[in-house]
Amino acid sequence: MNKEIENKVDNIINYIKNTDSYKNYLKSKELLNNREDLKELIQDIKKLQKNIIKNPKNKVNLQKEIACKVKILENDFLYNEYNNNLSEINNMLAILENKLNKYFEDIFN
Repeated sequence: MNKEIENKVDNIINYIKNTDSYKNYLKSKELLNNREDLKELIQDIKKLQKNIIKNPKNKVNLQKEIACKVKILENDFLYNEYNNNLSEINNMLAILENKLNKYFEDIFN
């Protein structure tokens, strides 16, 4: 990749890192990582999801257990704030990706 392109990509990355959305995401991620109860709950959900694949006969019971744990997560303000911030970042990246795809599509077609 030539230096000019690398510099432009670095500029985009720096722009994103300096947005309030990204800063809020990092803050909420750090707060979430400090909440052992939420981290444990998320790990429990992941384990249950893996168990569905390993033990499909028990799928209904495992899905009920997952649903209960997800409800607890969804009622937590910090978890919701983290998810909202993550969504904002993902939307920003999706817009960027779409613009780049359109730009290159227009050039090559």
